[in-house]
Amino acid sequence: MRKEKVKRLLSLGLVVAMTVSMITGCGNSGADNSASTGDSSASSEASTEGEAAEAPAASGDVVKIGSLWPLTGGSATIGQQHADGAEAAIKEINANGGIKSMGGAQIQLVVADTETAADKASVACERLITDDKVSMVIGAYNSTCCISSSEVAQKYSVPYISQGGVATAVTDRGYDYVYRINNTATYDVLEMITALDTICEENNLDTLTYALVYENSDWGADNARIWKEAADERGWTCVLDEPVTNGQADMTSQVLKVKDSGADVLNVSFYTDDSIVFANALYANQVDLPWGVWSVGGGWQDAAFFEALDQEVYNYHFVQEDWDMCGVQNHEWIQEVAANCKDTYGYEMTSFFAQGWTAAYVAYYALEAAGTTDPEALRDAIKGIELYNDGEDRALLSGYSAIVFDEKNQNTFAGGATGGTIVQYQDGAAVPLYPAEHSVEGNTPILPIPSFSER
Repeated sequence: MRKEKVKRLLSLGLVVAMTVSMITGCGNSGADNSASTGDSSASSEASTEGEAAEAPAASGDVVKIGSLWPLTGGSATIGQQHADGAEAAIKEINANGGIKSMGGAQIQLVVADTETAADKASVACERLITDDKVSMVIGAYNSTCCISSSEVAQKYSVPYISQGGVATAVTDRGYDYVYRINNTATYDVLEMITALDTICEENNLDTLTYALVYENSDWGADNARIWKEAADERGWTCVLDEPVTNGQADMTSQVLKVKDSGADVLNVSFYTDDSIVFANALYANQVDLPWGVWSVGGGWQDAAFFEALDQEVYNYHFVQEDWDMCGVQNHEWIQEVAANCKDTYGYEMTSFFAQGWTAAYVAYYALEAAGTTDPEALRDAIKGIELYNDGEDRALLSGYSAIVFDEKNQNTFAGGATGGTIVQYQDGAAVPLYPAEHSVEGNTPILPIPSFSER
């Protein structure tokens, strides 16, 4: 499976637009990405569902962790990068002596596929727990999959570390075995709104009109609701609120509604396949949006999105990314991890790889602190984790300023200026712009966006 996906990633002439090496204005890290800090001869074959990602040590105890991601379906390229990051982290942990509080026990990842579907995610999670006897589960990127699979983990009292899904329901259900490392939809949306505040101030805009088009799911509805609440506080006017059933082959009708609305700004929330269909329709119908198309990640972060589209289709679009894209170059050890990612998996390190890595490290820290696989002890160990980013803690590859869980088991340091970055695509490259501390001197937005008649 991995060879097929890596080949796909390598074929992407535009994949570098969303990765470290091609981020305009971030500067040159000086790292040689052709070098590897690990064994470059390591197999790149993907594990099948229920099969260990890496063989356990020949001696000593082995602790199993479920690694649950979308390896097929609409989010497959994203899920594979999460799985790769988790695998790379566990290889490093095992090579450095494993879980020392458990006598050097090695960690064995058991990889499972959500198939980018909530019902399949819950079945896969149950199989990990009941058949494979994993001690905890990390995953599962898509919000609906995180919600359904974590419900299973809660049912069996198995610790679940959610990474990727931003819907508020992940940590709003009062589940004591479910933790989330990454930001919530609230953080994602407010990062975009805050950037638009800056744009309004810099361009003397008193108000904005906006359109919302989003998949009719927990994730999409959350994004739209939070955007609308924040926009209403600013006196902006909603001219279109359009939920869409996913999986449509043509979105011309939705795009024409956007065009007829005369919106200044469009906020869109779709996963990869729908993002491709929608973006193509938006371009084909030459919809002018002077202050931008703003995507809350999703499909606009996927390499497959850029492979499928001409550069002109997504040029000028704004995308909320889940990490400090320039900060990845600031530390030698991060450069080494990035080089190892390129050497082992065949692509430049992405935020998804970093998120998988971080999830695996948090699971390891919990095991180290608990010194046991007892579920209650592991649950309490996760709750007690406090990691602060001094630039050297390897768990914080994802760039968060800290990992500290609140009363809802949500990491409250995963958003805002401490977490994500707003980029604008300019000439095929992602240019980090907001917040200012995640940008560099010389990076400027192209605004207002030229109309199609002016391009």
